[in-house]
Amino acid sequence: MTFNHFRIMSNANLQQLHVLCLQMHKEGKTPSVGILRAKAPFKVSVTEAIEAIKRFNAHKPKLEVSNEVNVAQQNPVATTDEPGNLHARVETLEKEVAELKRALHKIINAQ
Repeated sequence: MTFNHFRIMSNANLQQLHVLCLQMHKEGKTPSVGILRAKAPFKVSVTEAIEAIKRFNAHKPKLEVSNEVNVAQQNPVATTDEPGNLHARVETLEKEVAELKRALHKIINAQ
């Protein structure tokens, strides 16, 4: 095995480790050496794990936000500026508050 062959294999390993880092990031987990070594389908040295995490952190992707959240952030008050919509919304909220008060009174009286 020549030095170049080892380097190519090492890059393939690093690429697979980088993919594992991405999967962990999407799950909301922070990649660590121990977790990376445990989850890898092959034997990983500490230095390879460290190198993969360094590369991942250098090009860390932003977490994707669902389209519903993007729409809500871009247009937080969709068409509720119209007086009719505001009135209907206030009525709905008042009904919900009344229901919550009744439920709270039941809970308090039950104790």
